[in-house]
Amino acid sequence: MSTFVELVEKRRSIYALGTNSEYSKKDIENRIREVVKQVPTAFNSQTTRVVVLFDEAKNKFWDHIYDVQKNILEGGMQEWMSGVVTGAKNGIGTVLFFEDLDAAKQMPTQGARTEAYKQNNNANAQYAVWLALAEMDLGASLQHFNVGYEQGFDKATREMFNLPETYEMIAQMPFGSIEQDIDEKEHIDTDVQVKVFS
Repeated sequence: MSTFVELVEKRRSIYALGTNSEYSKKDIENRIREVVKQVPTAFNSQTTRVVVLFDEAKNKFWDHIYDVQKNILEGGMQEWMSGVVTGAKNGIGTVLFFEDLDAAKQMPTQGARTEAYKQNNNANAQYAVWLALAEMDLGASLQHFNVGYEQGFDKATREMFNLPETYEMIAQMPFGSIEQDIDEKEHIDTDVQVKVFS
């Protein structure tokens, strides 16, 4: 059993994904449900909504992402995006992270503060799910394709899976078995990141 720090170190951005896992799709689904349920949210608002895609649903989603992005991204970014999509389709599944705007409106805040709390709520869920996947020896990465509720960029995703109009897509997390060697991660000095005063 990994310690928490070991788990944090284990979590990395993995793009070359496969389907080799001792865990079933139901095991993964249940773990994600358990984790999302326990994630802290501002005012216990529970604004985050998570959609887990497997099999054809996963492939349909990433085909859509590719079709939209292929004419937008240029040069090296297009090549990078193509690799992400290929890895995502080769993996076990993808987690879509949304915020329910109706639920967010129920928080006793407004304006920029509501937006900050909403983003924090979702980030907590993203990181918790990522750690849970790492604990299951699954690799993942965090992506932000077709996000933009006001511009309607995520509308097609909602329609694809018959999701409520109030769902704002924040991020996507493709996951699967780790099919590549992981390079050593570079870190800046912790004295730059953490200041301590007494």
